[in-house]
Amino acid sequence: MNPKKLLGIFFLLLVAIFITSGDQYEFLPPSAREASVKSREFIVGLWPDWLRPKDRDAERERELEQLQQ
Repeated sequence: MNPKKLLGIFFLLLVAIFITSGDQYEFLPPSAREASVKSREFIVGLWPDWLRPKDRDAERERELEQLQQ
């Protein structure tokens, strides 16, 4: 691997760590911690609704209530 490739991988790793847990680091200024939270919310918002997991327990509870009535 050449140095540019290693630097790119290292940079992507740092970005991923910042996005996932940057708001927990107390040494960062509040604006940087807020940026971490906003970027995480943005990435989660890109996930389509139809790919989100269904709450199967709620469906089963509704079915049980209908059976009991």
